[in-house]
Amino acid sequence: MNKIQVTLDAVKLRNLVSKRSYQNQQGEQVEVQEVKFELIPMKEESHKTIFTSEKFRIDKTHFAVAVQTKEEREAKAPAFYVGEGFTQVWLNAQPIPAVPIPQNEEPPADDLPF
Repeated sequence: MNKIQVTLDAVKLRNLVSKRSYQNQQGEQVEVQEVKFELIPMKEESHKTIFTSEKFRIDKTHFAVAVQTKEEREAKAPAFYVGEGFTQVWLNAQPIPAVPIPQNEEPPADDLPF
């Protein structure tokens, strides 16, 4: 499993905060503030290595953009970039070999030495 660390620009996010309210199961009115964005994977050839060490490297593999409205998409408005995503890639990771089970081995004797 790869994990992605996301870094968002707080200044840009402040402009994207939207409020909505709903009624919860207890019948109470709840108001939340939220920011919606999309995390989009970059093409493999566009990945950029940010940090390298002996054991791993960190690659920029995603970018985050604000969710556009239908009107913005139809007007072909440029994307509003709010951040980027990074993936940690382990180097020299060798798979652990499976222990072979001998096929011609006799089952252990039932008599115990103690």
